[in-house]
Amino acid sequence: MIQAGLIATLVVRIFHDHPTIHEISTQLYYLALTFAARALLSAAGEQIATQAGNRIRWQLRNKIIERILQDASLANRFGTAHLSTLATRGINAMDAYFARFLPQLLIALTVPVIVGVYIFYLDTTSGLIVIGTVPLIPLLGALIGSYTGVAMRKKWRTLGILSGYFLDLVSGVTTLKVFGRSKRQEERLREVGEEYRRNTMEVLRISFLSSLALEIIATLSVALIAVSIGLRLVGGSVDLRTGLLILILAPEVYWPMRTVGTHFHAAADGIEAGKQIFEVLDSPQTGGGSIPVDRISDISISPLSVMVGDRETTVAIPKALLRHGRIVAVTGPSGAGKSTLLSVLLGFLQPAEGSILVNGHELRDVEMKSWRSHVAWVPQHPHLNRGSIRDLVQVGREGASDLEITEALASAGLSKSLFPDGLDTIIGEGGTGISIGQARRIALARALVRRADLLLLDEPSAALDDLSEAEIAAAVVSEAKRGAIVVVVSHHEALIRIADETISIEKAGLALNEVSSGTS
Repeated sequence: MIQAGLIATLVVRIFHDHPTIHEISTQLYYLALTFAARALLSAAGEQIATQAGNRIRWQLRNKIIERILQDASLANRFGTAHLSTLATRGINAMDAYFARFLPQLLIALTVPVIVGVYIFYLDTTSGLIVIGTVPLIPLLGALIGSYTGVAMRKKWRTLGILSGYFLDLVSGVTTLKVFGRSKRQEERLREVGEEYRRNTMEVLRISFLSSLALEIIATLSVALIAVSIGLRLVGGSVDLRTGLLILILAPEVYWPMRTVGTHFHAAADGIEAGKQIFEVLDSPQTGGGSIPVDRISDISISPLSVMVGDRETTVAIPKALLRHGRIVAVTGPSGAGKSTLLSVLLGFLQPAEGSILVNGHELRDVEMKSWRSHVAWVPQHPHLNRGSIRDLVQVGREGASDLEITEALASAGLSKSLFPDGLDTIIGEGGTGISIGQARRIALARALVRRADLLLLDEPSAALDDLSEAEIAAAVVSEAKRGAIVVVVSHHEALIRIADETISIEKAGLALNEVSSGTS
């Protein structure tokens, strides 16, 4: 308003008095200062908003990654590709929301009110025009925003499908090539990509149309004020300085709200991503209380009912007790729920009925981070990230020495001499460059080096020969002698024979029955 007042006063003086440059130099100096101050304030505001946005995005990324690491069941609920997209592209898309939209929204809530009140003070008629036209912009923005939200949700849903499909396609490209199905999958990928393109273009179309509509409303509103001022200037009811000052200020009433509309569409990606990010962050956590675990001495499991996807699996273990130094074999047909039992013990799934007691405490009341620090797990399909053999085994226990790593590999039936660079040998993503059997044994070594109180093994001898299976059986016996509780899911007789107890899961009725079987 100071800038507008200086401009109006200067123009009126030039028009009436025809002064020289020297006579108006002071006013020109003050006007230049106001322009510089406005530019500096604008630049400083953008810098502060950008830094604040970067900090918020950094915190959000840390929170969502921490949340995913705390609750592995999120991968099943939301999909790994979708979570990966949210943690990367989704959070990056929020930059426009934090750095531009929110600061501009604050300006739009304050500047139009202040300038509008000042215009009303200067001229009632112009003030009434402002009061009558200003509400049209947020009203139209809200209507268009609802359409934008629907279109943006469709776009993100399609992006999630595309990300998941592409991830699956890359993971299985070798199999698709072997069976000659890659061409069909290429066509399907192209179809999903085309749907994403259409949804994106729909969002852009709404953005351009809304910008046009807001520009038309703002332009017509300023034109109404200009016509009113012009007619009354001719009639002499408004002086030139007041009329000119109102004409300079009028666009400032509408400009912040038009800019909010523009930034809203630029930030629409971030707004939808933010909703989905907070949906993940606010989702109920599966288990996890506040009771710390110093050591796992025994685990008591009562009959369980576990919901897995759309299928309810009933797991019943009458008076089952898993004790330290004991090996428990879990057997049964494929799909009966053996791996589900391990998922419950890991805290990935929560039983709908029944309970698991750890040292006398409900597992759901135990602090998950503390619980998992005492658990080692070899899944049915272990995944190896790219890295050296040393790095891959140290995932089990950070800081493990080369001697401890070598001993863990030997217990798993591997010698570092089998690899060209020993422990420094680089293994590709997913175990590229080594056999499936070697990858399984590295995963087992990763679990063994942890020296956990509870060792969970899901088909550890799959794809291995009899000699390698015997080596794994010896490693399992060694862990039990160390005092660990060892739970082995297996169909192989060599591992079942060494078990102190066998839990048989029957397909019919999905019931578990404890049976005494063998000694270690």
